[in-house]
Amino acid sequence: MARVVCFGEALIDFVSEPETSGGLPAFRQHAGGAPANVAVAVARLGGRASFVGGLATDPFGDFLLESLHRAGVGTEGVVREPAARTALAFVFLDASGERGFRFYPESAAHLAFRPGDFRSTDFGPDILFHAGSNTLTVPASAETTLGALERAGRQGSLLSLDLNWRPALWPPGSDPWSFVWRALECVHLVKLSREELEWLAEDSGGEDAVIARLFAQQARLVVVTDGPRPLCYFTAGGKGCLPAWPAQACDTTAAGDAFWGGLLGQLARSGSLRNGLEAWLAGREVLEEALRFAAACGALAVTRPGSFEAMPRRTEVEAFLEAHA
Repeated sequence: MARVVCFGEALIDFVSEPETSGGLPAFRQHAGGAPANVAVAVARLGGRASFVGGLATDPFGDFLLESLHRAGVGTEGVVREPAARTALAFVFLDASGERGFRFYPESAAHLAFRPGDFRSTDFGPDILFHAGSNTLTVPASAETTLGALERAGRQGSLLSLDLNWRPALWPPGSDPWSFVWRALECVHLVKLSREELEWLAEDSGGEDAVIARLFAQQARLVVVTDGPRPLCYFTAGGKGCLPAWPAQACDTTAAGDAFWGGLLGQLARSGSLRNGLEAWLAGREVLEEALRFAAACGALAVTRPGSFEAMPRRTEVEAFLEAHA
């Protein structure tokens, strides 16, 4: 079984709970961060997953490291950053479980990770290397991220990116398109939400042009999710859509990460990394089965609060799929 290495941020999600009598929400601490969530999703499904990134030496950093350990995620690639802080995200949930964010990323530990902090074992032909865009928001961290993707690619890793676009994290006057496209053009597997595809299309001549640009570079699979609506996928040989599974959402914070972790986990289990990827993608039935499995992971995750805690185990996903067959 291949190993999934997830690079980027681990942070604290303070998720709102039902309003008190005074009309103000209370917040409960949860371990989160998109790449860390993906690593936990893979591990909870029985896969081999590692998290690579910076964690502060504050109590929040200790909590994150302990939470990764409990989830079965390898943390040998974690670097503790004594001069940094743990990034915080306050997550406001509405009645349907949809979320809004308020971020506090100042001096964040994940932005302090540098090229020399990677280990040689983070890359290689038996590695599926996954990243997100939140380490692209400042130049030094962006170059670390882009350099890691290029290094992993040279060493034969299969590369994955979930855009996970959060405009509030980008400093005023920055040029996110440049960094985001440099990352997107490096990778083989791309996850976008419908809103993210529309955002990219604004600067690229339309949605079809975005997909064409990705496949003109390294992309071999692009998946576009749309909450409870059908997901669409694109390969070099065509495209398709699959309906989402029904779910009663209470917290959608980690839905996309659960979905992508489910898909990466299935691919890692198949053993079809760089050399066998084309054959894996060419088998439409195999690909759609993996996408349905991943969608079930997302559907289960939204029924639970939090991020790490929301990730389902393989037995739960299999029971869900059997119940909805």
